[in-house]
Amino acid sequence: MQKIRKNLPLVAIIGILFATGIVFSHAFTKTKLGTSTVLADEEESSSGERDSESSNDRDDDEGDNVSSRDNEDNNDGDKQDDEDSTEVRRVRTTTQGTTVRTENENDNEDGDKVENDNENENDSQEGIQELNKDISRVESRISVLSANGVSVTSLTATLSEIKDLASQAQSKLVSAPKEAESLIETADHKLERLSKLVKLTLGDEDENDDSSDATEEIQDLAKSIAKIEIKLTAVASRGVDISALKLSLNEAKDLLDQAKDKATAGDLTSAEALAELADKKLETLKHAMELALGDNDEEDGDEAKEYKNEVASFVHNLKEIGDIDGGIGQQVRVVAQAQNDSASKVEESINEVNDRSGFVRFLIGPKYGSIAEIQIAITENQTRIKVLTDLLNQINDPAVKLVLQDQIKQFQQENTRLQAFVIESDSGVSLFGWLMKMFA
Repeated sequence: MQKIRKNLPLVAIIGILFATGIVFSHAFTKTKLGTSTVLADEEESSSGERDSESSNDRDDDEGDNVSSRDNEDNNDGDKQDDEDSTEVRRVRTTTQGTTVRTENENDNEDGDKVENDNENENDSQEGIQELNKDISRVESRISVLSANGVSVTSLTATLSEIKDLASQAQSKLVSAPKEAESLIETADHKLERLSKLVKLTLGDEDENDDSSDATEEIQDLAKSIAKIEIKLTAVASRGVDISALKLSLNEAKDLLDQAKDKATAGDLTSAEALAELADKKLETLKHAMELALGDNDEEDGDEAKEYKNEVASFVHNLKEIGDIDGGIGQQVRVVAQAQNDSASKVEESINEVNDRSGFVRFLIGPKYGSIAEIQIAITENQTRIKVLTDLLNQINDPAVKLVLQDQIKQFQQENTRLQAFVIESDSGVSLFGWLMKMFA
């Protein structure tokens, strides 16, 4: 402090210089500072503008970015909307497609149903047409039977039922096709039974219902009639009364003439039926000739074959009757099977008798053991005939009864033939036959 007092003038000078310097410095600074301030303001303004521009740019950029994001969001939204719209359209299309397919499937099912209904209707119509053809064929055969004195009352009644069923089926063909089909089946079943009865009554043993072979049957029948007529003429020349046999032959010839007329007119069904009736009469005539005249067309060895064929026919017809009539069906089939089993043994025995030569017969007689087997078969046949005759009383249908009576008659004829064969075979002369018979 003392130093400052000692140098006070110097301090004053320094203070003045300092103050002056400050003033000048302030003046200079103010001038310079204004420029700087302006520059600073300009720079600040420029900087502000730049900042503003930058800010604006940033804002614009941000706006653009926001806008871009908005656009992207909008685009994403539009894209999502498009996708949603596409999905909706896809779902709608799928649904519509499914609906269309379902409708098409339903239409196809309806079409198939209509087509099936049409096919069923066509099948039923064809069934009725075939049924009517079969009815007409059976009706022609029944007419032939009626014209030749055969009672056809029950046959005609059954045929009327079948016609009525066919008429009902025709009327329900469109309105109730299922019912029509059921009626056709019932009519077919009844007609099949009736057709069997008519065939058995006619003596038609052909399994084929085709009448196209009627002409051939007529030709064969004409040959058989001619052969029988020649034999009867030869017998008559010996003074034998053949009036009854001649009457049967004339009946067969008359049936043959009717068959020819029907065949010429194109009615082959009636022609065949008439030919069957004529053939049946000829078979009866042949049997009568054998009994009355001792006439036998069969050569040695053929008796067995003839018997077997006749029994086969008889057995077949019995089985048919068993199928037709349920009441006695089982019993009839039992008789048929027993007769069928016996036929082979009888055939073998007949062949053994016929195989023995004339010289051996003269020495030791016929084969008595085989003859004994045939006699046993004859007794068994008589028992079966009795069973069938008793069954007649259990039959209510006259047509079935008539057919069974006819089969019993044929069975009796075959048994009579066997008896005649035994008598003839055992009646020959032999040296030691009596001895062999003791050991038979």
